[in-house]
Amino acid sequence: MVAESFLRHAPADGSAPQLLSIQRDPERAATLEGTIGSVQLRYHSLQLVPVDLVDDLPGIWHALLEAVEGYLADGSSEVPYPSIDANILLTGTGSIAKFTVGKVRHIVDAGELVEGILGGAADYFGFASGAQDAPIARIGRLRTKVAAAGLSA
Repeated sequence: MVAESFLRHAPADGSAPQLLSIQRDPERAATLEGTIGSVQLRYHSLQLVPVDLVDDLPGIWHALLEAVEGYLADGSSEVPYPSIDANILLTGTGSIAKFTVGKVRHIVDAGELVEGILGGAADYFGFASGAQDAPIARIGRLRTKVAAAGLSA
């Protein structure tokens, strides 16, 4: 599972905006202003999040963390994207989960998905300037719940 955060970059020369990975190019990403971006989750060869779902990047990660929290508590969670018309749906039992973002649905290993989301969120909140400790503490609590649920990949 690969979880990657992208920030939207609108070049000063007026060329088309592009998404810049904080994992692949952290130095350039650190110079960008704003928080509009995209989260990409790749499970083997599957793209779990549609590329066109560009929104508030910290909001997307908080929504994904909320989906994981609901899933761990109830086995099912539905959470809206921060400001666009799309939802994150995570349901399942045992080691199999159904993960839906917008209109894209996949069956995945629950442990791999949850650990990928937690790792990607930790990477993003560790990168984000001015990030508060609350998201990192939340991720730590979720990792404890994941271990207790036996979901580690």
